[in-house]
Amino acid sequence: MAARLVLGLTGDNARLGEIYASELISLLGGVERAVRGSAAQMAGRAPGTRGRLPRSIADATKLRLTDIKEGSLVLEFALPDVPSDSGSLDLDDERLAESAIRAVIEVLDGSETGFPATAAALSGMAEDLDIGRRHEALSLTQLGAVPRKAVLDAEARMRLSVAVQQSTRRDEEGTLVGILYEADFEKETARLRDQLGNSVTVRFEDSHAGAIKEALRERTRLQGSVTYNEATSAVVSVELAKVMPLEQLELVTDGENFWTSRSLEDLVESQGTSVVDQIEDLQDETISDAEASAFLTALGL
Repeated sequence: MAARLVLGLTGDNARLGEIYASELISLLGGVERAVRGSAAQMAGRAPGTRGRLPRSIADATKLRLTDIKEGSLVLEFALPDVPSDSGSLDLDDERLAESAIRAVIEVLDGSETGFPATAAALSGMAEDLDIGRRHEALSLTQLGAVPRKAVLDAEARMRLSVAVQQSTRRDEEGTLVGILYEADFEKETARLRDQLGNSVTVRFEDSHAGAIKEALRERTRLQGSVTYNEATSAVVSVELAKVMPLEQLELVTDGENFWTSRSLEDLVESQGTSVVDQIEDLQDETISDAEASAFLTALGL
């Protein structure tokens, strides 16, 4: 199987015989929409684009129910083996499916602003299932050599709802400066820590892999399509167009002059200023004489 996903719905109403058919439909449809939304964005479809998905993406992310277990409702899904002639993708079908499921889990784990369609699908599903009230939580586990898991609970439901309500804007010729780290050359993604300390998702094409590798752990300027949160102006993601090294300012042109001692008189002359003989000359015009006198008295002058 290309990829496997296990869902676990917990709570007193999550048992067979207690769960409604409509809730099961919402659960299955919501997860499938979330996976397809992630896959579509990874394959180059802009978030918010309406219309039918290309058949290649739809086929590569078609969930197949393989098992239902009793207790707290546990469903196992597998993605179908897709024929190679089903269509052309930037990512091969198997990697696309695995990456899409990983993105869904990352959205649940706190990266809800990076994949708006995925966040919207998960938020709608949380509302339909009434997560946090009628049902306690929903866990998503991606099986594999390194299993990944995230939980949709009341806190995550609220976070997703807020993220969905916040609109975004895009600057097609944006510029961003920061330090690149955690590059994944198979997924063609990286993380950038910007000048405010925020972590931003960077998506790049194979042609940029060499430049990304050279820029890792270095302060770098990126150009491309930058998506911002409309409410906070925080950067959500970057679709990379160009990597440029950040030019360093030339602080000293002559290394030897840096260590040369200069007298106060020389410095005053080179700066075109004059020596202040009277401390009163430093008085700020916005304060009164009484305030200035009190200040000098406090300093013992």
